Amino acid sequence: MDSTAPLPRRVLRTAGVLLEEPGRLPDPYPFETVTPRREGFVERDGVKSWYAQYGDDGPWLAFAPIFQIADSHMLRGVLPYLSQHYRVVVMDLRGNGRSDRPRTQAQYSFDHYFADFVAVLDRLEVDCAAVVGISATAMTAIRLAAEQPSRVSHLVLVGGWVERRLQTQAARDGVQAHLARMHADWPAYLDEFFAVCFPEPHSTKPFEDAVRDGWSTEADVLAMALVGWLGQDQQEAAKSVRCPTLVLHGDKDGRVPHSQGELAAGLIPGARLVTIGEGGHLLPARDPVAFCRLLNEFTGIAAARSTWVRAMARKRKALFVSSAIGLGHVQRDLAIARAMRAREPDLEIDWFTVPPASTYLEREGERLHPITARLANESRHFESLAGEHDLQAFFALRTMDEVMARNFLLFAELLREEHYDIVIGDEAWEVDYHFHENPELKRQPFVFLTDFVGCLPMEEGNEREAFLCADRNADEIEHVARYPWIRDRAIFVGNVDDVPELPFGPGLPVIREWTRRNFAFTGYALPFDPASLADTDALRARHGYRRDEKLVIAAVGGTAVGAPLLRKIADTFPLMKKELPGLRMVLVAGPRVPREALPVHDGLDVLPYVHNLFEHLACSDLALVLGGLSTCMELVATRRPFLSFPLERHFEQCIHVQNRLHNYCADCAVRFREVSVQELAEKALQSMHAPVRYKPVETDGAVKAAEQILAVMENRHWAAA
Repeated sequence: MDSTAPLPRRVLRTAGVLLEEPGRLPDPYPFETVTPRREGFVERDGVKSWYAQYGDDGPWLAFAPIFQIADSHMLRGVLPYLSQHYRVVVMDLRGNGRSDRPRTQAQYSFDHYFADFVAVLDRLEVDCAAVVGISATAMTAIRLAAEQPSRVSHLVLVGGWVERRLQTQAARDGVQAHLARMHADWPAYLDEFFAVCFPEPHSTKPFEDAVRDGWSTEADVLAMALVGWLGQDQQEAAKSVRCPTLVLHGDKDGRVPHSQGELAAGLIPGARLVTIGEGGHLLPARDPVAFCRLLNEFTGIAAARSTWVRAMARKRKALFVSSAIGLGHVQRDLAIARAMRAREPDLEIDWFTVPPASTYLEREGERLHPITARLANESRHFESLAGEHDLQAFFALRTMDEVMARNFLLFAELLREEHYDIVIGDEAWEVDYHFHENPELKRQPFVFLTDFVGCLPMEEGNEREAFLCADRNADEIEHVARYPWIRDRAIFVGNVDDVPELPFGPGLPVIREWTRRNFAFTGYALPFDPASLADTDALRARHGYRRDEKLVIAAVGGTAVGAPLLRKIADTFPLMKKELPGLRMVLVAGPRVPREALPVHDGLDVLPYVHNLFEHLACSDLALVLGGLSTCMELVATRRPFLSFPLERHFEQCIHVQNRLHNYCADCAVRFREVSVQELAEKALQSMHAPVRYKPVETDGAVKAAEQILAVMENRHWAAA
């Protein structure tokens, strides 16, 4: 499989991501994790240009508007984090995004582009800013620094042109061929343009995002916009720049030659050139962490206050990064943390997570690091992409890149300011991915935990999904092979047989064999001892249930994606109660499903968040739950009858979890769309009275995981390579 190649257009378009006709994407087209502090339009000569300010405090940081084949959405990987330290100015240049698309060539010129940018700075009363110019708009940034030197504190040029003169006939012919291609086959032009921009392996996500930006304009508009950039020469202006200047340029940039970066660094007095080895054209989109790190170091952004503790006075501390998608991860993570403290009573543990996981931890008396208030919420992202009991989990994970970049940058910021002896990440994909992409940032042992390995396609015949799943898997395989020391230990929370014996993709290894070579296995990690929950009468008395009532509990975890399932289950209640008059049903809506969204029936209780739900499930006569691993395994451990409802197209629930439950003789899955309310009622009553024949669940998984983690922390030979 050639994982470095861009997706062919026919594969890209099968997902419906691109518009069939060019023009505009749905307006607005916002960032996912941050909203503007101010936004609006400036108007010049009848043309309106959209602008926005993100962030309330800090110095100004202004991105000069990029060539109109893209818009400010290209900054989605960096702006949400940067806006926590700067007041960030962005705009969409005339011809794309939320700005107007004039129809005459006279309205597209470099002077107009420059004046539009200055008008935005004037509107926002930006007196002095660090200014970033990417690609062609580096010329805009250079001109501003030369003509208004008091307004530019720092200048950053990224893959930028200094001059775009057409001095030879070959150059002029090249532009004409460029324009002809643009008009002849617009989709092919976009594909080819951005394939050149992203030569780095496994760049399919920024490539797709960029193509989508391109589809919000059209060939006629872009042709005029491009002509407006040609013939410019900012070499003399560059010589007069006096502010500190940073030039970032990839040595594999096929769009703007590296020689342009060298030219800029040579012309601007005192400029620093940083070559991005094997890097392409759009560093902020492809490598957001590296861009933000270089920018912050250059502008001198740092914490206002910090404390340095002498090495021998430091207490032993661990940072636990827990995935907040649902509540299962954090419950097992807390069990592992407690097992670690049982062996190391003086060990301090800080938690790095968001609601609903953070809510659970606070109720358990754990310490959340204050920086977590600035994290983006993973659960909210997944909820926004869910349909009626349907969640394309792979694409939800894939499109979480904005969340991942922002949260990893906060993680890296924390590790610069505080010392930890070890970092533990339970499905901390952002930490694992960006550590492998930026290995120099790893400063302490890192243990990675997961209960599944490998993204798998769910839609038969969907070439795009299959290609991208395999590409993501290949990226992880290559990461681990090249930097095995990033994961000081990788722990699979389960057994070897729980890993599917399926290939990662065409030409890639079998998942089980690769996982066997690269992970340690602990068995499942329960957040409780099943023996402590064996007395169901005592549990019922503790939680207000009667001994003689038949109790059904339905729960969907810590996100709102299970709301359709709860509604369907509620509709079964009158039918079940007709057959079983003593029935009591409790719907646990969780912290994110509003009570008013559920039906009302006499005898049907609806509860919000229930702390330690497993205690309630352990004394039920039947549980009806989503297809998540944690709740299902807890029910197997307490030997409760249950039905699970895996989300449609959710590869983890439909493949990985079902494979594991089969190993424990707990094949209880029901297809949500294939069962009517009447059929579900009948199946639930039948399951309530059927004997369970589950295999026992390990009770020492959390202890084994803790031992593995502490062994890494105590290894005196540890050092980052």
